[in-house]
Amino acid sequence: MPTCSRTLSRFAIAVVLLTTIAIAAQKVERIALQAGGLSEPIRHAVEEKGYRVALDNGSTADFWFAKQLLASEKTVPGALCPDLEPGAFIAIVTLHRDLSDYRGQTIRPGTYSLRYELLPQDGNHLGVAPNPDFLLAIPVAEETNPIQPLVLKKVEEMSSKVTGSHPAVIALDSAGEPGTLTKTDQGVVFSVAVPTAAGSEKIGICLTCSASQ
Repeated sequence: MPTCSRTLSRFAIAVVLLTTIAIAAQKVERIALQAGGLSEPIRHAVEEKGYRVALDNGSTADFWFAKQLLASEKTVPGALCPDLEPGAFIAIVTLHRDLSDYRGQTIRPGTYSLRYELLPQDGNHLGVAPNPDFLLAIPVAEETNPIQPLVLKKVEEMSSKVTGSHPAVIALDSAGEPGTLTKTDQGVVFSVAVPTAAGSEKIGICLTCSASQ
């Protein structure tokens, strides 16, 4: 009959093995631009090499980021990316499986444009998220001029076509080492550094964040 210490040792080994398997299942790799149906303005706006992000639930997302992000000076309490221009084009993403957005809405497989926005500073949005920074997903066919920033109302209108209801919102979180996946209190975060006119901006995209967490 095994002793208590041996049982605990075997349990600890099992936990380590399961954790290792889970970590191994999550990975980031570089890929060439391969999304179909992109307009010439979008092809010229994004980098040739992107990222394939695989999570341990089997979902995969391919990202291609802007060659240069639009920046602006603003003061927004708690903003993770205070130098980014609201309404600016950030990236395109191809989802290979359903993705649940921050509101719990389903974003279907397909290719989308991502634009940066901040929660409106009003009473209706007070306390709805730990950070005010979000990416709004837009059907890629709706994206005609990625160089031009858009007002919030226009981005929300375009993004609502993804779900048929409210805009499709993906939360941002504190960024880690660029090109990696990390686990935070909010969820699994994909971190990347994207060029700006002044250098680069680190962005942490929370692929599993939801308002219920």
